Amino acid sequence: MRPIRILSYYVPVMTVVGYVFLFAPLVVLVLYAFNAGRSTVIWEGFSLDWFAQALNDRGLKAGLRVSAIVAVLSALIATAIGTSAALAVVKRSFPGKNLFSTLVTAPLVLPEIVLAVGLLVATVWTGVPLGYGTLIAGHVLVSVPFSFLIVRAAAAGLDPRLDEAAADLGANGGQVFMRVTLPLLLPAILSALLLCAVISFDNFVISTFVSGVGTTPLPIQIYAMLKTGLTPKINALGTMLIAVNILAILLVLSRYIKTVRTSR
Repeated sequence: MRPIRILSYYVPVMTVVGYVFLFAPLVVLVLYAFNAGRSTVIWEGFSLDWFAQALNDRGLKAGLRVSAIVAVLSALIATAIGTSAALAVVKRSFPGKNLFSTLVTAPLVLPEIVLAVGLLVATVWTGVPLGYGTLIAGHVLVSVPFSFLIVRAAAAGLDPRLDEAAADLGANGGQVFMRVTLPLLLPAILSALLLCAVISFDNFVISTFVSGVGTTPLPIQIYAMLKTGLTPKINALGTMLIAVNILAILLVLSRYIKTVRTSR
């Protein structure tokens, strides 16, 4: 009986260990964002100076602006492409459908550095200047598979009789999509949009190869700053980004709780 009791603690203990492993670095990052000294390993007192320096840093602000613009635009484009491809695969029959699905999801299994080099070679060969266009194209390339898989899973779970019922009531193809399919897929589409935005905002490899002068994203800007020495300014920036994410989660949860209470 004792071995059985020991095994019963295995799952909760490993769960706690897993959470500690995941969140301990974030706790350390947030803690030393308030450090008065330049060290990120030795506590020298409480201070908010690093937050002011991070907010006033021109390089960080420029990188944040570039990352935000590219993340929004690439997420919108990738979600539109992924949604269209998913609906085509789920609702239509055409030759080579399995091959098409494989090609759409191929960036998931290909090394990202291979995609980045290929995209860079293509831009040089076509003479396209590096900048926002190449950044957005690269981020769309790696984001489309995620939006495709998310929307395809949701579309596969829809009842096809709903479309048939709407068509029987006189709705054309556009009306069926706008009034039946789109509202049902909207949660999946929004999830895909948010995931694509996060992937784009966090991307480093693609951005390293296809970013141009004046379009340096935040991850590359942070990496360049690390070469001159790690300071709590980076911790302060990371803390602010974590706070924004927590705020977004709380807003979503409050919206969900309000919806549940209203439905009751």
